[in-house]
Amino acid sequence: MAAPIRFIHCSDLHLGSRFVGLSEYDPELGKRLARSTYQALDNIVNKANNEDVDFVIFSGDVFDSVQATPYARKYFRDSLEKIEVPCYIAYGNHDYERMWEKSIPLPENAHVFGGTPERFYYPPDSNDPQVEIIGVSYEERAVHRDLCAEIKGNPRLFTIGVVHCEVNGPPDSNYAPTKINELMFRAVDYWALGHVHNNQVLSTEPYVVYPGNIQGRNPSESGPKGAYLVTVSDMKVLKLEFFETHEVLWQDIDVVIDSKMDLSDFIDEIDDRKEEDALLRIMVTGSGPLNNELRLNTYEIKDMIQTQTQCWCTGLIIDTKPDFDLSERAQVGDFISEIINQGMRISSLNASELIDMICNTHASSYIRDEFENMDVEELRQIAKDAMELVVERMVGGD
Repeated sequence: MAAPIRFIHCSDLHLGSRFVGLSEYDPELGKRLARSTYQALDNIVNKANNEDVDFVIFSGDVFDSVQATPYARKYFRDSLEKIEVPCYIAYGNHDYERMWEKSIPLPENAHVFGGTPERFYYPPDSNDPQVEIIGVSYEERAVHRDLCAEIKGNPRLFTIGVVHCEVNGPPDSNYAPTKINELMFRAVDYWALGHVHNNQVLSTEPYVVYPGNIQGRNPSESGPKGAYLVTVSDMKVLKLEFFETHEVLWQDIDVVIDSKMDLSDFIDEIDDRKEEDALLRIMVTGSGPLNNELRLNTYEIKDMIQTQTQCWCTGLIIDTKPDFDLSERAQVGDFISEIINQGMRISSLNASELIDMICNTHASSYIRDEFENMDVEELRQIAKDAMELVVERMVGGD
């Protein structure tokens, strides 16, 4: 029996991501984030060397831009040299132009797939290979054809298909759309996919795997980021191990307030649940006395969270309710009831009506563009929040 083969499957490195908004708001945080994608690649290099893997697969979007900087290209080249074992690379929609390919060539251990499926074998130059790696790269930003359908494996070898694609997406997708059923009967044992930024194992017969990106780049890319270490023996996946590569963790924390929770309890709960040095996004639901305080003092409370947790707070999203039933209070028939009814009416208007109402003063007209960039649900939520805040203040005055 041949010795097990081990490889790393990673994708969506997005080297050179610039984090423009945060860089302008906090230059030091911007620098930290700009370094993070490169440090995440360093973690892959270290894993490959420490685990003595046989090869590494990159499933697209190595670079964040088709106009990758020479620094990003050189960093990637130098990283591959440190790995030393064969590296198989499929480019995706972010790096299809392959900038600096001639002036900063990749090392000899790098094997780049072309615009039609290409096949490599492992061990290289062996008369009795154990593995075939078949992959294809983007040659333009939008690829509408099913690249996976162009790959057919050899049933006598463990076959890996390397594609940057969208599984079960819309048929008009720009990202090589395919269907999960299409991947079942192509004599491919492990589909090493890229494009989706969350790690997902869509199937185990055959294996259909998205490792996700190696470093989260915004609050919507929260949670651990990394790659997979795969062990193959006797033509089968023996072990699939996810390992973390991120240098900066974007963390979501959901907090439910109630009638007993005060501000100290609220911040203590966040502090207890936060990961060290994470970038926090706090989503708050529930109802209670804190509703009013959170809405009136959002920025101050955000600063208090940062001070106690020693973590940057990227967002404090308040979706709480007053500590009373709005629908019941609307039936009382007094001035507060009228405010509730008018608020509900206003929060059901269409986008243009809401924008006209919000921007009907000389001062607010200057920021009309900000509101026009919001969708109708965001605008309606602003109106509803304003009504609830006024009502809670007035009820508190009873």
